Amino acid sequence: MTQAFAKMAILIPTRNRPEILLATLQKLKERGFGAVALWVYDDCSTLPGAAEAIKNVVSTWPNARLLRAEVRTGQAEGRNVLMRACGTEFGLFIDDDSVPAATKAIEKHISAVFPANRAIVTCQYLDVPSQRFSIGADIPEGPTTTFQGGGSLFHVPTVMGMGGFRKWFVYGYEEPELSMRLRMKGFQIWYDPAILVEHFHFESPNEQRDYREYDFLYARNSILMSSMNMPVWIGLPHGFVRSVRRSFFLRRNASPKIRGTVAGIWQTFAKWSERTPCPGGEAIEWCLGKRK
Repeated sequence: MTQAFAKMAILIPTRNRPEILLATLQKLKERGFGAVALWVYDDCSTLPGAAEAIKNVVSTWPNARLLRAEVRTGQAEGRNVLMRACGTEFGLFIDDDSVPAATKAIEKHISAVFPANRAIVTCQYLDVPSQRFSIGADIPEGPTTTFQGGGSLFHVPTVMGMGGFRKWFVYGYEEPELSMRLRMKGFQIWYDPAILVEHFHFESPNEQRDYREYDFLYARNSILMSSMNMPVWIGLPHGFVRSVRRSFFLRRNASPKIRGTVAGIWQTFAKWSERTPCPGGEAIEWCLGKRK
């Protein structure tokens, strides 16, 4: 481990999964990350004993800090909290069941002069159970359009200078929405296939995703991603079409999806002062897929 890693912290949001977090921390140590600062955000764990167990797990790391929310915020604001607290130039975001394969490829980016226009370096992401990669093996290193939330190196001052994630997104399209804002301001997201992050996709026995909440948030945020970042006359219909199309192909939870779509339209105007619309011509390029 070189001195370059003093500029980086590992940032992990988690909730109700102490056993999975422990397995991840053990793998991180085995792969050479044991001397890196660690920050963990417990997003209001509610299962009996989970919060105390997470505290005990984090205490096994020699240079770790635990932040706990008393009210659940979701991973968008959880990542903001970690970036505000870590105090390092770089933050390596991983999920509580994801582990980088090695330190070397990451070190390359933090030890060199980091380009002033670069905000995020994202990875090749391997789903271990299925052995599927997130990006095709023929895609070379270079600029890309979005990032993998469970495996990306953030230049913290740049990302937080743009306001970080929109915290009220909670989760659902928060990564492409942040990517959109960064790229509209001329910041670069860089893909490096040499950074391999393995996603072990563990689920604890008591863990069940609330798909009613999930479908509500995705229906809502799919509208807001466009309507908050484009002129409303383009962004609102563009986001609406995306929301309806997604709801049509995933035929479940009709009522939460309808409520999510209505909420997306309403919050476009309720959050009007927070909008960051790009010029109309640029928005048309995004809608037509010409914005690379």
